[in-house]
Amino acid sequence: MPHIIIAEDEDDVREFLVRAFRRYAPDAAITPAPDGRAALELLHTHGCDLLVSDQRMPRLSGAGLLQAVRAEGHQIPFIMISADTSAELAAHEYGATAFFYKPLSMLKIREIIETWLSARS
Repeated sequence: MPHIIIAEDEDDVREFLVRAFRRYAPDAAITPAPDGRAALELLHTHGCDLLVSDQRMPRLSGAGLLQAVRAEGHQIPFIMISADTSAELAAHEYGATAFFYKPLSMLKIREIIETWLSARS
């Protein structure tokens, strides 16, 4: 069973993302994290097959999380999301698989999941 970690500090956005990912990837285990540090701890203890992260979060930003993941040698797909236009450059600089602007629609989330699932097969 694939495992997806979703790091997002805003409760309502995190809950929306978790519901959407569960809808379009029903066979995946979805684990929410309230910030980048919690997501990194989840990665260390449970591993994951896809990491989706907001950029602006307390304790550890999305860019900081991405840097840590890549510095540890993990090559898992990493999708960064943000409303901040300057975050896209950092996402690509540190090796994000993809970057998407908030707000994400259900259609965009379905597209993300379908692309990820087809790349896995």
